[in-house]
Amino acid sequence: MPNNDFDRNNTNGITVINEITAKPAKVPTMVPLAYGILCELKKTMKETVPVKEIKDNVSIADKYSLSVQEAAEYYGIGEKRLRSILSEHYNEPFILEIGSHQRIKRRLFEEFLDQATAV
Repeated sequence: MPNNDFDRNNTNGITVINEITAKPAKVPTMVPLAYGILCELKKTMKETVPVKEIKDNVSIADKYSLSVQEAAEYYGIGEKRLRSILSEHYNEPFILEIGSHQRIKRRLFEEFLDQATAV
């Protein structure tokens, strides 16, 4: 083996030079760089556009439909009682089904409450 850090092989008139190193060269990885960029991007997005503020800009009185939690807060009726009203009156026009969720059409439910004598 030669004294330098190269191994020279001469075969068929072609000299092949192979570098001999004690440790294999470290392969650069992009994962730490990409992770750092993603963290900075998330931080920037949280600072510029808070999702909670955009969602709560519309007051409950201006919404077309209400979730059970919003309706309970707005009408002063408990969530459990509202859910039982929804199950008792499942064909009423004030119920809006979105997938497996039920929402309450605010104006139609108010008309229903105006006609009701007890809830």
